[in-house]
This record gives sequence, C-alpha cells and structure tokens, in this order.
Amino acid sequence: MYRRLARHFYGFFDGLKGRRSFECQKSLDKTQFWKKSDLEKLKLFKLRALLKYAYENVPYYNQSFKESGVSADDLKSLKDLVKFPVLTKSVIRERLEDITAKNFPHSKLILWKTSGTTAMPVKFYRDRLDLSWAVGAELRGYGWAGYRIGDKIGRIWSFTPEETRRLSYRLEELFGREKTLNVKSLSERSMESFAGKMKRFRPDFIRGYSSTTNTFANFLIQNNHDGISPKAVFTSSATLYPHYRKTIEKVFNCKIYDYYACNEISHIAVQCGHNDGLHVCEENVLVETVDGEETVASGEEGKILLTNLNARGMPIIRYDVGDVGTMLADSCSCGRELRLMSVSGRTYEQFLHSDGSFTMFKDFKTFFGDMPIVEFQIIQEDYDDILIKIVPRPEYDESHTDFIVKNIKLRGPARIRVELVDSIELGPSGKIERVVSKFGGRYGYFGREAPSDS
Repeated sequence: MYRRLARHFYGFFDGLKGRRSFECQKSLDKTQFWKKSDLEKLKLFKLRALLKYAYENVPYYNQSFKESGVSADDLKSLKDLVKFPVLTKSVIRERLEDITAKNFPHSKLILWKTSGTTAMPVKFYRDRLDLSWAVGAELRGYGWAGYRIGDKIGRIWSFTPEETRRLSYRLEELFGREKTLNVKSLSERSMESFAGKMKRFRPDFIRGYSSTTNTFANFLIQNNHDGISPKAVFTSSATLYPHYRKTIEKVFNCKIYDYYACNEISHIAVQCGHNDGLHVCEENVLVETVDGEETVASGEEGKILLTNLNARGMPIIRYDVGDVGTMLADSCSCGRELRLMSVSGRTYEQFLHSDGSFTMFKDFKTFFGDMPIVEFQIIQEDYDDILIKIVPRPEYDESHTDFIVKNIKLRGPARIRVELVDSIELGPSGKIERVVSKFGGRYGYFGREAPSDS
C-alpha cells in the first residue's frame, strides 16, 4: 500500500525542491534503449547548444574560447570537443563567479561542494533542472536492480550533525523509508546498533560508500550477524576493489550495482546486473579519456574529462575531475547501447621516487584481491619509504606479510613496510583515504590535491 502512495510523497517533496525528476526519469527510461547512432546525435545536439550558451552567457567560457580560437560552430562532431579548453578545479576555486551564467538568476542556484576526498574541497553551483536529470539517472540506475519508490533502503553514508538535525533529513528518512549508519561517527557500537536495526527493518536495498560498506560487511562476519538479505547493494564514492565485492556479495547474498559519480555532475556511469562495465549516462554527461591533448582509443587508460550536458546555471565543460579510466569498446549483453567504461582511480594517486620514477596506485589495486584483509592504506613516508597499513582478518599471518613485501612490484628504489592495525581512520569525507603522501614531491603534491597557492 505504501509503495502505491510513495511516488506521490516523493513527487511532492521533489516539487518542493523545484525539481522534475520523474519526468526526467521517464525520458531516460526511453532513451536508454536508443541505438548508438541516435544517442550520438542527441549528445551532439545538446553539446552544440551548451557551447553556444556558455560562450554567450558565461564570462569564463567567452574568454577561454576566444583565447583558444574556438567557437560552437567548430563542433562538427563529438571528436571536435578536444579543441576546447579544459576546466580545472583550481579555475573553479579562483573564478567561481566568472563560471556562473550571468543570465541565470543567482537566487535559483544551489551552492554545493565536493566531498573533501582531496585536500581542498571545491565549491560550485548547480541548478534545479540539472539536478532533476541527475536524480532521474539515479532512479533509472536503481531501477535496473529492481528498485521502486517506496522500497526500504539502509544507507551507509556521511552526514554532518547539522544535516541530521534538519527537518528535511528526518522527512526524507521517514517518507523515503530509510535508515542510516552515519559514517561520520563510525564505531563498533554504531555498527552493532545498525546491524540490529537492519535485522528488524529488513531493507530491500543497501546503499553505501564502497569502503565503509565493506567495513560493515566484515563487522557482520566477525560478530556472527546474519539475517540481512537485501535484493541488491548499491556502492559508490570510492573504488570497488575485487575483495570488497567478494565480501559484500557474500555477506548480503546479492549482487552489487556499482556507481561512478561526483558531486559536480552526480551519476556519471552505472553498472547493470550483467557486470560488463559501467553504463555512461550519455544523455546527461559526455565522458572523454585523454592523454595530454589527445583522446585515447577504446580500451586504453586516460585521464577522465566530464561535460555536463544539462547544466546552465554553471556550465561544466571538459572538467578534469581528477580520475583515470577507460572507455570500453564492447557493448553490454543487457542490450543497452549506452557506452561502457571502467574507472581506475584518482590521478593524484601516485608516488614519486628519488630517482625520478613513479609508482601508480593502480599497480597495487588488484594485488590484495585474494588476501585475508579487511582494509588497507598506502602511505608514502618519504621518497623511497612506503608504509602499507593493513587491517587483517583472523587467518592472516606472517607469511602474508612476507608475500606482500616480496611480490609487490615497484618501479624505483622504494622499500615496503607492512604494519598491522586494528582500524584505519576515515578521512574528512567519511571514506578511507587510500593513498596518502606526507610530503610535496618535486613535480607537485602527491597523495592529495595540490593547494591552489603551491
């Protein structure tokens, strides 16, 4: 009965926020089955309109397009986007108002900021129509796992004390049928309490950060909790490592549907149940993978650039989000022709050694897949000194440490140390900082994003 009413409740609150999410979801439910050629035409149409709009209404783009000698008329195909300038986080910090459309009422803009995974969160604006398309893509992706408005959700998410005291938060939990494990105050006590709530609540779905959902799953194993059996788990906001997937799917006895998202654009790509890759939400966002000024071929790894095709309050064009990924050549067996991609990690997750060589964090990623560990963190103490912190499972012993030190392949002269710990402290965003560097390298500040004045 509630599920029949829930859509009306959700629509009411969506309207109060000035959004039209259901209309956007309905449109996206149709376009997801379009042919690739029709999706390309849609993207080209929207991109041309965006470039023209940005040039005419946004001071930053008017200036940068002129300096680069480009205009919307130069866009004959999607490949021509490479001619246009790249937007960086430092530019947004320094020129926020210049990137805001002057014809757009400032009162209708919503001030957001990035999650704080990097050292300096970025503030930016979003408009409500853009957010409507973003929520529509979110609902479409959830629907691939069978989710419907009114289903019960257990959230493993990060909220500040101020957010949890707001009436909107309480109403969302009540009418959205959600219960939350707030990772801002994550502890054995809070996880024990949440486990009890989930057994009574019997959630249809669980949604959480990849790392903290894995932490909660391991807590359930170690404390002999069972009886929590959702239809699916949605993970996002951090890399879903192979051993995370294995643990989470085993504990909850269901599939994981992984998401690639960022606050600046929201849902970028979503995994369906076929696990062939992440489907790009192409109607909303254009994803490029580049090496320098060149687009890399499908199957090759490159730096990810994002263009939000719907934003008008603050257009985001060729935004260097700080991630590395790969566009996949294959089509998904689900029948959707939305492009597929994979995400490798952050561009700043790299170590510089004293001889000038680098170690990329991706070299570590799959190494821990079959190891009896709960969590790990890699810290560069000095140029050639790398510490790996590991939260072990009971079956972990000294032979595993020996195996790690012996078999991790590093370029350069760095030595590896392994330290076993009871837990790894969460970062400001409520997620584990996977790579940390304690000093500035010769070519930048590795391990975190460089301060804007460095």
